[in-house]
Amino acid sequence: MTPRPAALALSAVALLAATACTAADASTSDPDRHGPPHKPHPTAEPEPEPVSVVTLAEGETDMPYTITSDEDRTFVYRKITVQPGAAGGWHTHDGEELAVIVSGTLTRFDADCEPRVYEAGDALVEPADPEDVHMGANLGDEPLVLYVVDTLPEGGSSAVPAENPGCPDLPG
Repeated sequence: MTPRPAALALSAVALLAATACTAADASTSDPDRHGPPHKPHPTAEPEPEPVSVVTLAEGETDMPYTITSDEDRTFVYRKITVQPGAAGGWHTHDGEELAVIVSGTLTRFDADCEPRVYEAGDALVEPADPEDVHMGANLGDEPLVLYVVDTLPEGGSSAVPAENPGCPDLPG
């Protein structure tokens, strides 16, 4: 069988590369030779997958919700960590907020002062409503971690501070 020109060219390149590496190795192993020290060839990294997907958090909710907008929105993705005993303060939202509890326990208080408890794997949607005053607290023994997406109108804030709506036993 007669070798093809492309195969000959690749063979020649491989031979030249092998010769160059052998010569470089020989030059660094002989203390009487001068020249830059030989650096080993880096190990090739595996090629990344063309598309990869990692689910960061997943949760379920039975709360009814609606998200609509006739204007541009900015989506803000956040990871919130609340240490045991800490609370976020009373607030409202300029845009809807979608949250998934990753770990720990969230105790959420509305203006009715009643606690609602959410645990890892739960999700909730907080409306864009200046009348929906609420506060979240970590009353547990471990840090509370939430992944949150805020859908903010132009100039909107993730949390708008609000007064305590009349819950005397709660801070703020």
